[in-house]
Amino acid sequence: MNELSIQQNQTLWEEMFKNKEWGKYPSEPLIRFIAKHFYKVPNRKDIKILKLGIGGGANIWYMAREGFSVSGIEWAQNGINQCIRRFESESLMPYLDSMQCGDYLYALDNFKPQSFDAWIDSASLCCNDFEKTQKIIHKAIEKLKIGGRFFSLTPSIGTFGL
Repeated sequence: MNELSIQQNQTLWEEMFKNKEWGKYPSEPLIRFIAKHFYKVPNRKDIKILKLGIGGGANIWYMAREGFSVSGIEWAQNGINQCIRRFESESLMPYLDSMQCGDYLYALDNFKPQSFDAWIDSASLCCNDFEKTQKIIHKAIEKLKIGGRFFSLTPSIGTFGL
């Protein structure tokens, strides 16, 4: 992806979060994934989850409300701001470890290898081309602890809502 494409992508998402209120609640498949793999853990705060594409924060809001430690990467500062306001209003800031603004491919470098129990993608990797997505996935997998898990929900072209 060239520098112009990166700037266009960032501008698109900044406008999206500035002009729309959306993404307040997580998807059922994500809830099932988190419940299946992490609800029985004695101390949920010890579980560290990285979210690629936090948007307005619905997914990490849910995970924080369930007691997990969360981090995220988002293209748009407006999305991050929206998420942080929600965390502040619901006293969830103690569950927020890190929030990075920028391109996943580069922002992933800010996290240590083997530091997450899971990473989550919910309809965000599809906004990158195939080769770049492969690189992002490779880097994100390096951030997983041994036995870590990942969740990806990837819609296709023509899916309702995109």
